[in-house]
Amino acid sequence: MRSIFNSEKICCGSNLIDKFDAVGKFDAVGNSNACVSTTNMPSAQKPLSNSTSEKNLVTNISLPRLGKSFGGPLADISNNIVTSQTNNKRIMTEKKRIGRSSFISPYKRPRCSEFSTPLNKGVSFVDDHSCCKRTVSTKYPFQVPRVYMKEYFAVPPSACSMLECLSDQEKQIKPDNAIKYMFKDESGLSRIGAEAFYDMLAHSGASMQYICKEWVANHYKWIVWKLVCYERCYPSKCAGKFLTISNVLEELKYRYDREVNHAHRSAIKRILEGDASPSTMLVLCISNIQSNSEPKMETNLLITNGADNSGNAKVELTDGWYSMDAVLDVLLSKQLAAGKLFVGQKLRIWGAGLCGWVGPVSPLEASSAISLLLNINGTFRAHWADRLGFCKGVGTPLAFRCIKSDGGPVPWTLVGVTRIYPVLYRERLSNGGSIVRSERMESRMVQQHNQRGSVVVDHVISEYQRGVNSSHILSDSESEGAKILKILETAAEPEVLMAEMSPEQLTSFATYKSKLEATRQLEMEKSIKKALAEAGLNERDVVPFIRVRVVGLTTRKYHGKGRPKEGIITIWNPTEKQKSELVEGQAYVVAGLIPIYSDSEALYLQARGSTTKWQPLSPMAMECFEPFFSPRKPTKLSNLGEIPLSSEFDIAVYVVYVGEVYTAAHQKKQWVFVTDDSISNLLSEGLSDSLLAISFCSPCIDKDSFAPINSNLVGSMVGFCNLIKKAKDQMNHLWVAEAAENCAYFLNLNPSICSHLKIAGACVQTWAKASNSIIDKLREKVLFILDNCGG
Repeated sequence: MRSIFNSEKICCGSNLIDKFDAVGKFDAVGNSNACVSTTNMPSAQKPLSNSTSEKNLVTNISLPRLGKSFGGPLADISNNIVTSQTNNKRIMTEKKRIGRSSFISPYKRPRCSEFSTPLNKGVSFVDDHSCCKRTVSTKYPFQVPRVYMKEYFAVPPSACSMLECLSDQEKQIKPDNAIKYMFKDESGLSRIGAEAFYDMLAHSGASMQYICKEWVANHYKWIVWKLVCYERCYPSKCAGKFLTISNVLEELKYRYDREVNHAHRSAIKRILEGDASPSTMLVLCISNIQSNSEPKMETNLLITNGADNSGNAKVELTDGWYSMDAVLDVLLSKQLAAGKLFVGQKLRIWGAGLCGWVGPVSPLEASSAISLLLNINGTFRAHWADRLGFCKGVGTPLAFRCIKSDGGPVPWTLVGVTRIYPVLYRERLSNGGSIVRSERMESRMVQQHNQRGSVVVDHVISEYQRGVNSSHILSDSESEGAKILKILETAAEPEVLMAEMSPEQLTSFATYKSKLEATRQLEMEKSIKKALAEAGLNERDVVPFIRVRVVGLTTRKYHGKGRPKEGIITIWNPTEKQKSELVEGQAYVVAGLIPIYSDSEALYLQARGSTTKWQPLSPMAMECFEPFFSPRKPTKLSNLGEIPLSSEFDIAVYVVYVGEVYTAAHQKKQWVFVTDDSISNLLSEGLSDSLLAISFCSPCIDKDSFAPINSNLVGSMVGFCNLIKKAKDQMNHLWVAEAAENCAYFLNLNPSICSHLKIAGACVQTWAKASNSIIDKLREKVLFILDNCGG
């Protein structure tokens, strides 16, 4: 119903905007309600998998859920480090534009004289001072520093039973019914609702050219819900003074000035209009639970990425100005079913996806199919006083031990690098399989592939050269140039005929001949391509990658039990900077990791070199964490028994014997027998435990005929890194090790990766020169073992 009240009288009444305004300030880049720095919070971000001991306030407003409490303190999932020590600004990835190629400032005013608002497409938005874009709010721009929730209320919200000042209707207000709330006039006979506030806003000077009733109704709903939540959570301080007609009207005028006069936009509005990436960190509030079905265990939201998410729970999220739906992944859906997500809870979201979005759209016109995609690795409980909207800076990194293997991308985390493995190459085969090769083997494959290809190409070219004098008649065989070519091919003295030709005839002949050569070249290229395909020499699909073994960092203040969690990060297409600058023993802030799976020993993640950021921590920052690194050191055969089974070790050895390559169970295998200078102490016991048998194994590929170890290495000193210890051969008194994919061997021990073996290698070489008789005996022992084993 339309209002009959004098809006001027209402506006002059006392309102609390002077003292406190819960709607956050937009920052210099359009971020609404920018989050409070985590260093100023009384507590760090908390995981959603743990119970909550303090309630959140809705929208700067978060309403605590009454009647159910999850006691117990929140477990700390964050690695807190000093922001200045990590240079956090370099960790954040740039915001990606959705659907547009140029960035538009959120503070922009309309750039042209004609600008159609989303809700009034036929209305021209004229940036003219003569237009009716008058300031209607007396509070904005702010003349004095604002007071926010944390300073005004000082304490977290709590469930309170002292609600005598609220009516039964006000006690039941929720976001879905707040739009129906009606104020009573002074007489108590008439009621004032959203439609009346539309008239009051127009009477205050707002131009209805730029807003509509839907706009007023939307903001009326969120303002009423916010103010009534203050009344519920702080009844003694609010005392019925917040949810008033004057406060609601002043809030509406404030929002009108922000959106219409200053072209400011909230976080959700910017995302839906395509000017901000949903993956940017922001704080939103749960305003409604759309569905709470049991999640399907076999699928994950981030894997399906917008396909059939019917089995995942949905919630409505708001930034205090607008709202949109969000689909939760399996693990978040479980948290919702367990009651750990509820209406009024603030969430800090990072790395969200967006499904159903096809182009810029107004929040009031957005389809219900448009949803944010949330995953548990990028979703945290926010502090009760955090302001809604995009966050300034970056949040606290997720502790490595808290990463879920099926929880989606990890915004950023802290790890210590314990091992960096050699660059490997994965080739996808035509049959759908793949094979991984070392850098040395890949170099051989490239050389072999090029040699075989050259033979095929040379054969095709020679065939065309032998037929170079044959006629290749084009479709325009009746042209003058074609006729001249026929005459010259049959003439006894073609030079004489060409000397008698006119310039026009020579031009026609040259043009036709060039076309003929181009046709012949094209046919030859097609023949080469066909011949290469028939020979199985198509372009190879090879991707380089490196593996990095990491461990989660543990702060010195952490008193939890258990050893730090380990992980293996596979970096596909690593950059040259990553290859050269990643260092063992250094701690890094890493952004852009995607978990794959986990087992009892490690968490396996992957990343792309171009999108993964590795920012080293300063020595001062590393002092905040427990030591995690054990430097590489050379191992001797005499103390190989101290190495646990399946553990990696590095060793400098003398190659005694290189076995033949053989095939077993579709695997190509080869044994290499080595020794070192430490066996002089074992000679009193014969030659027991004086040999190490190293097993090389790789998939059997027909075109790959290379042996892992060349027999020419017999008698050489070789440094092996990342060998894996296997069970000892007790019958033959042999140590056994496996050279897996991550293993590498070096003939030159000067590179930094194997420099720790340099001294040990020199000792082996010196010993070998004076121990020919011992080496001969060891070689005889190897041959004896091989004979007994059948070769």
